[in-house]
This record gives sequence, C-alpha cells and structure tokens, in this order.
Amino acid sequence: MKIGLQYCRPFIFLIMSWEISIIEKCIRFLSKVKSNVEGAIHQLRFMKYELLFGERDDDIYVVTFLKAGTTWMQMILYQLTTDGAMNFKHIYDVSPWLRNLADRNGTIPDLLSPRIVKTHDPYNKVDKNKKGKYIFVVRDGLDVANSLYHHRKNYNSTKITFQESFEMSFRDEDDSNWFKFHEQWLRNKNKLPILYVRYEDLQQNFVQELFRIAKFLGIELKPEHINRIQEHCSFDFMKQHESKFGEQPNVEKHEIVYNQFIRTGKMGEGEKVISEADKEYFYKRFNFHLGQFPIMEIYKRNQSPTDK
Repeated sequence: MKIGLQYCRPFIFLIMSWEISIIEKCIRFLSKVKSNVEGAIHQLRFMKYELLFGERDDDIYVVTFLKAGTTWMQMILYQLTTDGAMNFKHIYDVSPWLRNLADRNGTIPDLLSPRIVKTHDPYNKVDKNKKGKYIFVVRDGLDVANSLYHHRKNYNSTKITFQESFEMSFRDEDDSNWFKFHEQWLRNKNKLPILYVRYEDLQQNFVQELFRIAKFLGIELKPEHINRIQEHCSFDFMKQHESKFGEQPNVEKHEIVYNQFIRTGKMGEGEKVISEADKEYFYKRFNFHLGQFPIMEIYKRNQSPTDK
C-alpha cells in the first residue's frame, strides 16, 4: 500500500497543480471582467451627469493635464466672470469637475451662465459637437512631473518614488500619457474653439494673458477689476484659502499630507530632480510628439520658459 501511494503522489501533485493553474486563470479572467464592468459603469454614470448638466453656448471648459494649472485657471475664470466673492465652500461648487462628481454621486450645482467646467479628459473623449469654448493650459512637462510626484506622495502614497510617478504619466501608453494627451489637444483635428494658454505666461505676464482670455470669451475686462482679480489669483491668496481648492483628509488617511494642494507653483523645479536617463527619454518623446507645435517651442531642450 505504501508503494502504491509513493507512485501515485506525483500524479496527485500534477492534478493539484492543474487545478491551481485553472483557478489562477479564472481569477485573472474575472478580474479583467470586473475591471471592464467597473469602467463601463463609470462611463455610463459620467454620461448621465453630462446629460443632466446639459450644454450651453457660453460654457467654458478648462482643459489640462494633471498639475498643469487647472485650479489656477478655474479661479481666474471665476474672478473674471463674477464679482469674485469667496463665499463658496469649494471651487467645485462654482466650477464643477463632472467626472469626479459622477464618481462621488454628488449633486450637480445650479449655475448661472457662463459656467466654468473642469476636465482632464483626453481629446478623443470629447464630443466634437459639444457647445461652448475651451481653454487649454500647457505647462513645462518636467515641472508637471515634479508636481505630480509631490501630489501623489502627499495624497495617495507616502512611499511612491519620483521614478514610479514618472512612469505612470510619461511612459505608460494609455490615456494618461502626457505626450499623447497634449498632441491630440494641440492638433485639434475637430477644430474645437480652443484658446491655448501657457502656465509660464500667466506667471510672467498675468494681466496681458487676462486680457487675451477675456477677449477670447467675449467678456469685458474692466480696469477697476484687475487688481481684485490679480490679488485673488495670487499664490499667497490661494494658499491662504487652500481648503477651498484642495482635498480634505479622511480619518483613515491621517498620515497623508493634505495642506500641499497648492504647493509652490515655481518654474524649473522639474529640471533639477529628474534623472539624466529620464530627461533624455522626455526630450526624445517631446520632439516626436510636440516639437512641431509653436506654443511648445519654449519647452524644447536648451530653452527656458523665461526666454521668449
């Protein structure tokens, strides 16, 4: 009997390994199905919110990649289109991000025109017949990489490295790829009404850019309002009112830093922290995808955003 078991044991292990292999394949398949179903639910919920929100001819869409000046432009437009009162609880109350709102099952705010809407959506997900105008903010990609790293470290994972964050946004070939995101929006194959604004130009020539934005939107910018808009859109003012712009901590995430949503906003920090290998990769991809667009000229190697 012992001899029989000895000869049978390999076959028993073989059958068990087959069963484990089948189970692992089932887990991978079901995980993929789950991911696809969750993605479909997410998109359907967003479509529902878009329909409920509706469209207006004077809607203004703030389009950016992550950490490229989104909140700053939302604030600029809010100050430009209203009396600038700071009596809102959060910027999303006066300038909603519909995709985020849909994920949270939030309440759509009832806003007067013109409405200011935030989006990080890639170009191919935007209806070419959607009403309204678009303001697309571009920022030095190396500074975006640095800002994104600090944001993810403060808000998502204290253990994330710069390299890991860089991989997510500059090497992964999906909708979150910085190069492809910008290439599609700058090419603008559907001829959407877009005003392109450089983050660096806002820092260096704020009033000039303010007039350019107002002209694009058909808004009269009165001289007596300029000082108030400048003050309310300054780094110091927005930092002082940071709770109106950034996320707030959940009790279970008390170790995460939440008072750095508005961090420094400085130019040129990314160049100092990125590795030479990643820098070489960045400029190679940059030249291939974005080198032909005039607005991106100042971001080429050996150029400085301060060199006009």
